[in-house]
Amino acid sequence: MPSFHWNKIRRTLAAGVIGGLAAVSAGAAMAEDYPTRPITMVVGFPPGGSTDVVARILAGHMATTLGQPVLVENRPGAGGTVGISHVAASAPDGYTLGVSGVGASILIDALGRDSGYDIDNDLDVIGVMGTLGLVIVGRNGLESQTLPELMEYAKANPEALTYGSSGVGTPGHLAMEYLKSLAGVDMLHIPYKGNTPLLNDVVGGHVDIAMLTTPGAAEHVRAENIQPFAVSSPDRSSLMPDVPTVIEGGFEGYTATLWNLLVAPKGTPADVQAKLSDALNEAMKDIRVVGEFATKGLAPTITSPAEATQFLADERTKWKSVIKTAGVTKK
Repeated sequence: MPSFHWNKIRRTLAAGVIGGLAAVSAGAAMAEDYPTRPITMVVGFPPGGSTDVVARILAGHMATTLGQPVLVENRPGAGGTVGISHVAASAPDGYTLGVSGVGASILIDALGRDSGYDIDNDLDVIGVMGTLGLVIVGRNGLESQTLPELMEYAKANPEALTYGSSGVGTPGHLAMEYLKSLAGVDMLHIPYKGNTPLLNDVVGGHVDIAMLTTPGAAEHVRAENIQPFAVSSPDRSSLMPDVPTVIEGGFEGYTATLWNLLVAPKGTPADVQAKLSDALNEAMKDIRVVGEFATKGLAPTITSPAEATQFLADERTKWKSVIKTAGVTKK
């Protein structure tokens, strides 16, 4: 082969190597300098809701750590999936993040609905943005005073008790189905169109039992308008510290919480993910954030991207099993 062919091949290979090293160097520089402009945190719900409030609390602190504004952008619709779809389709540069709750992360897909994205293939999970427990409450006048007594009565009297949820396939519905399966009991489910009418009917004595969010129930628990039996979180709630957990009630391993994940488009550089994770965890340690969380019944969480990804996998396994066992479907 003529020598000029070898020279051409050598020049081509050298150019390729130099180009590759330049790309790696540029990527490393981007991660080292990140962030150099404002970051957008997309929330798939309207302003003022619980997810929006959590995002704004954490975004404010993260901005201080990162040295750039973290701007919350509301893109509501389809149970939060409109916002997360936007994030999944964005550039993986760390400047567009999303807040993905249990519905948008797991339940919508597990119930057979199309979310418009695949969370494993289209998104990187940065961290868990706190957890929120639910509380099992009953109307006043029930003979059972504790969770074990309630479950014993339900076992002895199948479908004698009614329980309400804010709708089929909602976290409250699935959390109660999970407890029913562990306790081996059967209660009649009454789905409502939201938490407000459900709460009104429990207070009014029209439904026996309900699974409510701790912030939504706390005022009525304190006023003794409803009777609390147990909280679904692994630890007692800051809003009702005298109420035992379901685990304390004898159901080892039971936890059911609402949560949000901080997510980024798939392919976001690992160093950028690490910076975002560090900023999120610093926020979770801040005494002001911890105090604000406590007033809302939220529990801070410290997770690495790998731990948060495993958290998502574990939660998906659990809730898919509950959905299958209970035969829950939602069109």
